[in-house]
Amino acid sequence: MERFLFTKNAFSYIILDMETKNTAPAGGTRNGGMLSQPRKVVSGMVFSGTIVGMLLITLAFSVTLSVLSALLEREISGDLDQTDAYKYLSYLLYQLVYIAVIAIFMKVYGERPAQFGYRRTHWKYFLIALPLTFGLLFGLNYVNGWFVQLLGLMGYTDPAATGSFEESVAQLPSLAGGGFIGVLLVVAVLPAVLEETLFRGIILDGIKDVGTVAACLLGGLLFCVFHQNPSQTVYQFLCGCVFTLLALRADSLLPAILCHFLNNAVIVFNYKFAFLEGVGTPVAVTLYVLSGICLLGALVYLIFFDRKTDRKKEGEIKPFFLAALAGFLLCCALWVYALIAGIAG
Repeated sequence: MERFLFTKNAFSYIILDMETKNTAPAGGTRNGGMLSQPRKVVSGMVFSGTIVGMLLITLAFSVTLSVLSALLEREISGDLDQTDAYKYLSYLLYQLVYIAVIAIFMKVYGERPAQFGYRRTHWKYFLIALPLTFGLLFGLNYVNGWFVQLLGLMGYTDPAATGSFEESVAQLPSLAGGGFIGVLLVVAVLPAVLEETLFRGIILDGIKDVGTVAACLLGGLLFCVFHQNPSQTVYQFLCGCVFTLLALRADSLLPAILCHFLNNAVIVFNYKFAFLEGVGTPVAVTLYVLSGICLLGALVYLIFFDRKTDRKKEGEIKPFFLAALAGFLLCCALWVYALIAGIAG
């Protein structure tokens, strides 16, 4: 099996392969048309397909529960949603969609994982992922709080902020015994691997020739609307930008997977051991300051000093957006719906 290692020839092959797939077919097409850069279209279709798949599987699950309730002549959702099986299923349904989309892409388009980001990279990027995670989790979360306060001026109430810590833990499957490993798998491991494969792998590989800055901003935009959570909009946008920058600099999505996993894993560990609950003001201020320094330092290095993979704009983004438009509009509509629901209470 051909291996894609970090050698000059392999790196050149990967770049050439990506640029070739963003070249119009023989005979040409109209400038900016969907077929002018086919790999971008595929990335857009992957995004839209993922969103449509998530919507369809949600509808199918709801219809199934309704049919079962009608057959049994009683409401069953109230009994099911407190069971661990139901909670695990609520996480796994979307992850099954991600797996299906990735598998279909690999089958139809014929790309191997090494071609869309599963490549070896320098160990320093895994080290950089550590201060980035620390900075995003604490410093960036503090910044996101300002946005939530702004939404509060409109009457929006963050659903996650209205309940107690114990109520938040109760939304997860049991963390007792081996359940902790199961929760870590569905909340941290699978989302990190699958979402990064989609966003910093398949999708990014098709749009990176729009330039580093544009690719990072687009990665952040897609990531935040994908989560459809008004209270996490700024946080998810900046996480998407940072994860994209890290993947571009490393020419690999593996450090971004690590960063994403650590971010989610810290939350799960806190739900299990509550080590962040009841933290006093001096400790909180120290965490915010240190995390801000870590985030700023890591970003300064990646942006200004590690520029070997920096790319200028070489292609148009329009072919991608035309294919991604359906998924993007669906996400925006669901984001607006969540915002209105938060305002209405």
